[in-house]
Amino acid sequence: MNIIELEDSTIFEIIEREPIVFIDFYASWCGACRIAAPMYGRVALEEGVKIFKIDVEKNPKIKEMIELPGLPSVGCFKNGEPQDLISVTKEEAFREFVQKMKN
Repeated sequence: MNIIELEDSTIFEIIEREPIVFIDFYASWCGACRIAAPMYGRVALEEGVKIFKIDVEKNPKIKEMIELPGLPSVGCFKNGEPQDLISVTKEEAFREFVQKMKN
């Protein structure tokens, strides 16, 4: 699955446009982020949801608006509204989060 990179200027358009979207908040220097990213993409594909990513260091506006528990973090938005945010690198925990948010 090709995960689309967002920027401060595009993230809200995606959140508003998509009925449900998951966003991987990461930083290029974060080793755990690099390790988790392929798993996020695979689980999203298997679960039939869209996942995007945004580098919080290159896009400071989003970092100011969303309090991240750590990196990597994944946020879920439904119909333009934030639902939940988790910091996770384990596949089972991420899959459970996706399944919970889909329902």
